[in-house]
Amino acid sequence: RIVGAVVLVAQDGAVLYRQAVGYADREAQRPMQASTGFRLASMTKPIVTLAAMRLVEAGKLQLDAPVTRYLPDFRPPLVTAHGEKTVPTLSVRQLITHTSGLGYGFAEGADGAYARLGVSDGLDSSGISLDENLRRLGKAPLYFAPGSPWRYSLGIDVLGAVVAKAGGAPLQQVVAQSVTQPLQ
Repeated sequence: RIVGAVVLVAQDGAVLYRQAVGYADREAQRPMQASTGFRLASMTKPIVTLAAMRLVEAGKLQLDAPVTRYLPDFRPPLVTAHGEKTVPTLSVRQLITHTSGLGYGFAEGADGAYARLGVSDGLDSSGISLDENLRRLGKAPLYFAPGSPWRYSLGIDVLGAVVAKAGGAPLQQVVAQSVTQPLQ
């Protein structure tokens, strides 16, 4: 089930154990090396969520507030089974819990709405800004009514814009002030 792995254990800056096993590329039979690079994704999700929770703690953000309180133009539609279009209210809590109805384009394929609208999943080098990406995402239909099923999504990207607005500074600055600087 695991093609290859690298394990490194360090204590007080000293490497105690380092081992590479398996393959970096199974098909080419290229062995894993201790220096093999790995793509890490979604590592900012808990950090942005923590910044949001710190704002909640400070009274600057409410979990059950509509996203439109912070991002008035972010209004993705929901298309019913009968083809009727509504614009439901998404909450900050739904962004955090991945129950907002948003998704990821890589899960829908090249013919999906996200691809047609040019929404970036963050796995590409799109070069578009967060504001532009959210403008595009806000036009894509929701997968389901907010508050119902769970679906891993770009909701934390939207949350990042909410955190910036509620924090009154760019996201990087709010994260620094509320998360990374206190943790040193």
